[in-house]
Amino acid sequence: MNATSITTHTGDVRCNTVFTPSKEEFITDIETASGGKGEYPCPADMLAATVASCMLSMIAWTGKKHGFDTRGISIAACAEEKGGKLTAMHFHITVPQNADGGTRLHMEAAVKHCPVGNAISPSVEKHITWDVAG
Repeated sequence: MNATSITTHTGDVRCNTVFTPSKEEFITDIETASGGKGEYPCPADMLAATVASCMLSMIAWTGKKHGFDTRGISIAACAEEKGGKLTAMHFHITVPQNADGGTRLHMEAAVKHCPVGNAISPSVEKHITWDVAG
């Protein structure tokens, strides 16, 4: 297997992940409600951030394909857990530039084609809100 990352338990309830070959890394903790220190994101919030990154990558690709500017678009994301299970993810998409109806439809379709988000069980609710200038 050609690993793209290596995750190591570093003590307490923290893990360190290093991406290969770039050596970029991040640390995760568990949520404070479960005894984490809250100094680093929990894996569920990292998953929501990963889905947001995928959604935004799909928006950017669609913008490039259809000729509209996607710079400055952002997605705020968080995960919701209950009873030790991931139950929902929330995404708020902010588009700072004007987007006509066709552009908005392209962006909404792009979000729905995020392969990472689509790989997550349908039992995990995905709540998406939009704030589009104009």
